[in-house]
Amino acid sequence: MTTTIGFIVGNVVVFATDTRATAGFFVAHRTAKKIHKVSDYIAMTIAGRVADAQALVDLMRANVRHYEVTQGRRMQVRALATLLSTYMFYYRWFPYQTQLLVGGVDDSGPHLFNVDPLGGVTEEKVISTGSGSPVALGVLEAEYREDLSIDEAVELAYKAVAVAIRRDIGSGDSIDVAYISPATGYVELTPAEKKALFNKYVYPHIIQY
Repeated sequence: MTTTIGFIVGNVVVFATDTRATAGFFVAHRTAKKIHKVSDYIAMTIAGRVADAQALVDLMRANVRHYEVTQGRRMQVRALATLLSTYMFYYRWFPYQTQLLVGGVDDSGPHLFNVDPLGGVTEEKVISTGSGSPVALGVLEAEYREDLSIDEAVELAYKAVAVAIRRDIGSGDSIDVAYISPATGYVELTPAEKKALFNKYVYPHIIQY
């Protein structure tokens, strides 16, 4: 139960997620981290069983660092997605119960991959995972354009998750947004930077008693 999204605009990869962790209908944590920086130019989002997902994030982070140290160059985003896919396929008989987005920017441009629990991998321009994904995709399909500016893309990502939160019991609490560009590398919005978006897309819909 979650909502994660990723999409590509120009040469930038944008991610957004909610922060609610659930155990069935029990809210186990309200500030769970679902966007994870793997390196300065690659990030992952997680949906599904938190422990499984975090273990895979740590494993991929270690492999990227090992590759950089031993090879003296950056790992390609596609190579990391392939490594993750192979690892998950190997354990398909006792699968990791998680769905992951892997995205980033390398010397061939921006890339975004969806990896399912059995190791299936697809490259996407726009993707959403988790229980709130049908709602988030409705927003993205209506408003996504490849020529959005970074500010417009960040706002759209935030809006898509905010709308999903209003309609999906498994998503909620807060929203994290991050992007990766060739100029800046990995950048995650601070609470202060998200305040205007919260006031626009979340606060007006909070029920006042």
